[in-house]
Amino acid sequence: MVFALSLLILSLAALTSVPVSASIGAPVTCPLLTQAVTIDGKWTSTTEWTDAPEIQMTVASGNGVGYFRVKHDATNLYVLGESLVDTAVEYNSTAGMGDYMSVFLDTLYNQGTAPQTDDYRFIAYYVSATNTTIMTRKGDGTAWVRVAPVQGVKAMVGLDDGNSPHPPHPHVIFEMSIPLSLILGSTFGFFIRLSDSSVWWSNSNQAYAMHFFWPNGGSAPQGVEPSSWGTITISSTPILEFSSSPLTTTFAVLVFAGVYTKNRHN
Repeated sequence: MVFALSLLILSLAALTSVPVSASIGAPVTCPLLTQAVTIDGKWTSTTEWTDAPEIQMTVASGNGVGYFRVKHDATNLYVLGESLVDTAVEYNSTAGMGDYMSVFLDTLYNQGTAPQTDDYRFIAYYVSATNTTIMTRKGDGTAWVRVAPVQGVKAMVGLDDGNSPHPPHPHVIFEMSIPLSLILGSTFGFFIRLSDSSVWWSNSNQAYAMHFFWPNGGSAPQGVEPSSWGTITISSTPILEFSSSPLTTTFAVLVFAGVYTKNRHN
């Protein structure tokens, strides 16, 4: 009976734990989703992103915490970013930008030393509660050039309203979807930044404390050097330990515990 109870406790602990990459910068698996995504700048439900691995990001200065998650539905790549130190979405008219998330893709995974023609940068920034603007840049072999929007890319920057597993509530949430057809293989290069550009011109120390990125490329100029980006591999299956139904798993453990206890006494 003690063994059975131990199994139950361990399974419940696994269900409530938050999956985090073992090390900042380690390769990441992008699983097939089991929970649909609504691009609305928040956790639409408490389970919307629980089927995706959560990776902690590096902060430029201080002890702030930020995370991102990725998953797909065989049509789109979905990206979530969370800044736990930024509790208000703002727009700076002088800067012409607000809270933003930049997602960089090396779609051929050829890891160039400058942005190549297969490399993309999508910048989603807050303007208002109903307006998130997306700027698109593409490599030309030596630098980034601004190009027309890529059809199907969507994004929203907003505030968590309590469904995120992370306090404080509210905090800034970034969501983006990108067509998988843009990615030319099962493995691709990936770099992500979250920041609040509304404070860059008034308080650079505060800005660095709200500036998150992944992976940590050390001294490499990551904004223009795909070889310093992280690696993401697309999986055709869900990650079961994230997507299992708590009721189903708990029921299975209880049944096993009952059978084990019965057999012990027979």
